[in-house]
Amino acid sequence: MQIYPISMMLMTSLFFTNSIQAQENSTTTNHANNLSKHLSTIFLPEPIKRVQPKYPINAARSRREGWARLSFVIDKEGNVSDVLVNETSGSIDFAKEAVRAVKKWKYKPAYEKGKPIQQCVNSVQMDFKMNKNGTTGATRKFISKYKKAQKALTAKDYDEVEIQIALMKKSKYMHLSENNYMHLLAADYAKAKGDKELRLFHLRRVRSIKGDNNEKQRLATLYTILSLELELNEFRAAHGSYNRLIKLEAAKPYLAKLAETMAKVDEFIGGDQNLVRSADIVDHDFWSAALVRKEFSLTDVEGSLHTLDVRCANKRHVYTIGQNSTWKLPTSWENCSIYVFGEPNTQFKLIEHPLKS
Repeated sequence: MQIYPISMMLMTSLFFTNSIQAQENSTTTNHANNLSKHLSTIFLPEPIKRVQPKYPINAARSRREGWARLSFVIDKEGNVSDVLVNETSGSIDFAKEAVRAVKKWKYKPAYEKGKPIQQCVNSVQMDFKMNKNGTTGATRKFISKYKKAQKALTAKDYDEVEIQIALMKKSKYMHLSENNYMHLLAADYAKAKGDKELRLFHLRRVRSIKGDNNEKQRLATLYTILSLELELNEFRAAHGSYNRLIKLEAAKPYLAKLAETMAKVDEFIGGDQNLVRSADIVDHDFWSAALVRKEFSLTDVEGSLHTLDVRCANKRHVYTIGQNSTWKLPTSWENCSIYVFGEPNTQFKLIEHPLKS
């Protein structure tokens, strides 16, 4: 069974038709010129002890596979705390075992000016596989559901698409390649509905499997992820996707255009327009975002927000959220991400304000 195809496109015109062109003649700050370097700066503590997660018994018995991506804080003593589950393949048991293992990890703490500090920009993805590269292929049951969903999508029978995707998600046994097929199909469904956020959500859950054909699929998927991140103003994430993309052998013909695109992105970030992102607390009790500017606001809140957790490479602070709150972070706080906690289904906007000289 072939993976449902995803079209590739070069980004030079996609992102800049509306927002970048308005900035081409704007004065940019020195920060923009150094942005790529700043975005990749991470002060890493040294690991002393890393406990491997246990494979959940029920998952192993049914040969179910999955993954969990976590973020966490390393305190001044080198202990792990404040572990958050950012994303999972959908199985709670994998996430629980991943959290349980990470909490036992031990580090030599990060230092700043000769003193130990909290290290707050830490993340890890734990893969649970039945063999080294993950199980490939697909079961007959899965193929049947997949083909029904694919046929319904072609016929624009979206109710049937949703039914078949829901049946796939309910499967007690789903290995990594089946997980990929499902999310690629769900991403194409989101594309058909015009839901860019949902499409990006599913594409980010596609995991690479070794092999030439899979590298081509990975290239197509990363291209699409990068284009969506740029359209949705997720610029830190876009830098991460770009850095993964340029490591692929299949990406060599596109490297010059990609570098040109990312240079213009940095110019745009250093410009004088607000960067606005829509946010929705759905799967967790929080919503997270990586910042590219030091001053930001949370506005147009529909629902209830209560806590803002700011995690940077060398600092962390927790704030109480009021209506239309604005924060300005010190310039010494680098690589900052925010975790916004609130009630389920709360919607709001994140506005990053223009950089100042």
